[in-house]
Amino acid sequence: MNVTLFGYPRTGKTTLFNLLAGAHAAVHAYDDGKREPNVRTVPLPDPRLDRIAAAYPEKKRIAAALDLTDLVGISFGDVKTSLLLGLLRKADGLVHVVRGFAGEDIPPARGRVDPAADIRSMEEELLLADLVLVDARLERLEKDLKKMKDPEGEKERDLLLRLRPALESGHNLRAVAMTAPEEKLIRSFAFLTLKPLLHFINIDETDLGAVRRPGDLVPGLAAPATGDTDQGAMSPSGPGRRVLAFCGRIETDLAELEEGERRVFMAEYGLAEMSAPLFTRQAVSFLDRISFFTVGKDEVRAWTVRRDAPAAEAAAAIHSDIARGFIRAEVVSAEELLRHGALPQAKEAGAIRLEGKDYVVRDGDVIYFRFAA
Repeated sequence: MNVTLFGYPRTGKTTLFNLLAGAHAAVHAYDDGKREPNVRTVPLPDPRLDRIAAAYPEKKRIAAALDLTDLVGISFGDVKTSLLLGLLRKADGLVHVVRGFAGEDIPPARGRVDPAADIRSMEEELLLADLVLVDARLERLEKDLKKMKDPEGEKERDLLLRLRPALESGHNLRAVAMTAPEEKLIRSFAFLTLKPLLHFINIDETDLGAVRRPGDLVPGLAAPATGDTDQGAMSPSGPGRRVLAFCGRIETDLAELEEGERRVFMAEYGLAEMSAPLFTRQAVSFLDRISFFTVGKDEVRAWTVRRDAPAAEAAAAIHSDIARGFIRAEVVSAEELLRHGALPQAKEAGAIRLEGKDYVVRDGDVIYFRFAA
């Protein structure tokens, strides 16, 4: 999995990257000459993995992880032509870092601080980038179909013609209902407005209360869910779009403190949690993926796979040979496994199910794959 941090210049992208990646992986902010992205691998915590691993103390515990990428700032209006566009398309999820702090020492890239306007502008740029791609592909398809009849090409053309009006009217492609075959047909385009999108607003010290209610920073764009009072809860703002807030300046200082001292200052600031655990805990669901677990000879490991993926796809996430030689999957839920203590006891109690390659993997499944070498 790859999550890419992007946005306009001087928003705090690298600050957030360092907070999420950890102080041990800290990098300097971009200077005018540096263009290569910063990349770090970040483990994803899962209490279920900890509990399963505790039942097998002799085995190594390996958490699922995501690759975090930090891009240099993209100038206003340049997304559709940016050299970084390819990196955005390769991402599984996008985190748009938005400026919400004043900071006279760091002038805003667009001359003013307006998170809602920046979110609107960036989403319009993502839409435009997808529209340019659709138009270019339709132009090519029309030329090819005049030369030679191609049923698959006609299906692709018809689908793109259906998607184009949505983009023209300002709707992201996440809001367009598509069948599984249609989604597969356009998967290679890696449309930006089909990707999960999280707006992460870097707020001013005076706005710390907005960490709990990030939607308050962008009225009309992100209304917090009714009754949602959890700090940093991802508030819906259209299909697949969410909003979080962090205070980069304060969190950077807090990250340098020892745990006990950090907790004292967090309480004074009214911060229940730092950005890193908040984000990593929600990253799997944000990317619309689920976690499953394996107990191998030497390790207990968490894996992620897209929601509604069949067992054969989960097997391929481990190794292509397992998917190729798939025979069956022996499945038990993590809770059921822990209730019995370990796999042998769960098997003796008849708690383990035998499933085929089309079985839809559920979040929290513990799976042992039988395959022909």
